[in-house]
Amino acid sequence: MKASLTWMNEYVPVDMNRPAQELADELTQAGIPVEEVETVDPGLKKIFTGKITEITKHPDADKLQVCQVACLDTDGTPITKQIITAATNVRVGQIVPVAYHKSRLADGTEIKKGKLRGLPSEGMFCSVAELGISKELVVPEEAEGIYILPADTPIGMDIRDVLMMNDTVYEFELTPNRADCFSMVGLSREFAVLTNQKAVLPEITVDENGEAIDGKVQVTIADGDLCSRFAARLVTGVVVAPSPMWLQNRLRNSGIRPINNVVDVTNYVMLELGQPMHAYDYAHVKGHSLTARRANEGEVLKTLDGTDRELTTDMLVIADEQRAVGVAGVMGGYDSEVTNATTDVLLEAAVFNGASIRRTARALGMRSEASGRFERGVNPEYSIMAINRAAQLLQQLCPEAKVAKGVVDVYPNPAVPTTVTTTADAINAYLGTDIDEQRMVDILTTLSFAVTRSNGSMVISVPSWRGDVTVMPDIAEEVARIYGYDNIKVTTPWAALNSGVLSERKQMTKTIAHTLANNGLSEMITFSFMHKDSLAKLMIPEGDVRYKAVQILNPISEEYPVMRTTLVPSILDAAVRNRAQKNHDIWAFETAAVYEEAADKDSLPTERYMAVGFMTGRADEAQWSVAARQTDFYDVKGVVEAVLAALRVENYTLTTTDEPYYHPGVSAAYKVDGVTIATLGELHPQVAKNYDLEGKCYLFEINISALLETVRSQLQYTPISKFPGITRDLAIVAPKSVSAETIQQIILANGGDKLESAYVFDVYEGEHIAEGFRSLAYTIGFRSTEGTLTDADVDEPIQAIINALAEKDCKLR
Repeated sequence: MKASLTWMNEYVPVDMNRPAQELADELTQAGIPVEEVETVDPGLKKIFTGKITEITKHPDADKLQVCQVACLDTDGTPITKQIITAATNVRVGQIVPVAYHKSRLADGTEIKKGKLRGLPSEGMFCSVAELGISKELVVPEEAEGIYILPADTPIGMDIRDVLMMNDTVYEFELTPNRADCFSMVGLSREFAVLTNQKAVLPEITVDENGEAIDGKVQVTIADGDLCSRFAARLVTGVVVAPSPMWLQNRLRNSGIRPINNVVDVTNYVMLELGQPMHAYDYAHVKGHSLTARRANEGEVLKTLDGTDRELTTDMLVIADEQRAVGVAGVMGGYDSEVTNATTDVLLEAAVFNGASIRRTARALGMRSEASGRFERGVNPEYSIMAINRAAQLLQQLCPEAKVAKGVVDVYPNPAVPTTVTTTADAINAYLGTDIDEQRMVDILTTLSFAVTRSNGSMVISVPSWRGDVTVMPDIAEEVARIYGYDNIKVTTPWAALNSGVLSERKQMTKTIAHTLANNGLSEMITFSFMHKDSLAKLMIPEGDVRYKAVQILNPISEEYPVMRTTLVPSILDAAVRNRAQKNHDIWAFETAAVYEEAADKDSLPTERYMAVGFMTGRADEAQWSVAARQTDFYDVKGVVEAVLAALRVENYTLTTTDEPYYHPGVSAAYKVDGVTIATLGELHPQVAKNYDLEGKCYLFEINISALLETVRSQLQYTPISKFPGITRDLAIVAPKSVSAETIQQIILANGGDKLESAYVFDVYEGEHIAEGFRSLAYTIGFRSTEGTLTDADVDEPIQAIINALAEKDCKLR
């Protein structure tokens, strides 16, 4: 929001001799932050208005014209200057900016008199660019050539006065809750209270000198959840023309391009009162009726910028009897816009649902000054004031215009005023201050709050434009910011502090993160949103529960419309970005929640906590004598089992997994009591191709929520035996249908109480091994705390193992 101090003077006197930054600092301290103090004057010097009285061709140059210009000398004496120009848009009778001898343009260029092809030229005419005006703030025909000023502009005026360049503009970075300050009137209240003055609102009177509006205009609200108030006025006999310079200057200094008097009036009222408005060509509104309704499926509207917009059913439009004539709160329609041929204007002032307007503006890529105000909230009590103000200004600019008697106003559920009851003691206790009650009343009254006293309490009526004030702490904030935060004594608040502890889930997440980091993985944090095509790229079949994602009401991008139901797409996207930066060695992980849709609409979504890891590239650094080793399946398996060991999860089984994004032959799942607690494996080749990931890529997922439900062993001390152990190697020929995990479980179950360890160290298939079989070699260790074991001590458990294996058609090789 930009605010001109010259314009602000209309509502509250501003000391223009006071340093602008000083007042800006006071506003910022009071919670109305000024982001930038901008001086409009770009440094122009000796540029005045002049009137072209004669134009002749240059005798020695086809493209040059010799102009005689009526000007005033620096002492006010009428003089005629000869200016030679190549501009093609100059005409006799025009008022133009004339740069005198030794003048200075916006870019610092100094202009001096001289000769062009033998004839003297006493200066130059100026374009908008040379005056420091952005081409985006003028209509296209003014952007090129000499800037032609209105015909009633006096001769000899300093161009800085003509263009209101002797002005200072504050650019505010307002918080969304202060919607009231997105207007000059709203800001004037803040200026007034900080300078101990009273803001004066514009006097709004409308001469309803036209016919009655009854029967000429009809307004309807079809979707009351998206539009709470809809008002309209009819102004006839309007002559569309450029706005006077004072109006253009105020709009330009506020960052808005002047267009014509009708459109400029609606923008002016929006800036003044904070109520966005729209003007329709009454003749092009079919049936002379306007309806606020949701768009029809596939409905297309050509907006003012000439673009065909395809609308969806969650977007609010303003429609006549036949079709949509505007996207509500965002942009009007091309077919009903005000043009130079317009004579009758239908003014609209409405209040729309902020969230709906924001979603629509983002979806269509059409953010505007109007949509920004609707998003933050518009005061419905100002709708009639705004539409009357617009009619008043149109009458001033077009004396021949007639305003129809009456306003069409649809306001089915008027807003109920907010009242807060509190005491000065409660506010002081909340702020830690000792402010007198009368001082509080004075502050609140200056801010337009109505305060009455009742039984020792203050009953505070909140003005309609302060929708952000609803409870006592809001009142306390108003008192504090005007009283001055610097005036509040700094104290240390008393608090009963208890030693904090991590929840079991947070402690487990911390253990997992530390274990993964200790094993060489880097932690990353990604957004909690999921791309609409993510699950398809992972080859997850439609109908999977992960497609039932939580929809985001206000997504940061239409490409990411839902909360993620799996962490896998996030880490794969991160891997793709790393590969693009030539980082091919990636060991990374993330711990975060995934979100699942609730069983019923009244319940909150379910959050399930997961850890995911991605591993590819080199597993270690190359040495001068040893080549770098590439990451493989067993690196991933080792990392996952290190995590399970850190969590003391021991009673798991290792089985195959049917997750579609893993390679079916190089993947596994860890389960406890039939519940999957982790999966790992090589990324499926097709999924890797979908993400454009080359080479061997490995993935793992750990279900933290499932781990919280598992029984984990307790830490206990076990003394180390002082006696040596004994090992036996068994080469077992087993059918391929019998997994190594099954054999290991048989060994552990039949090895007796002296069994210390068992692990596979070799797998062989080929010569001397029957078809359908393979040889697995295990090292089995035994140890006792009572003495040194002999071969005879382990013969019995070894035989028990062999016998149990035989039941699975396994035998010694």
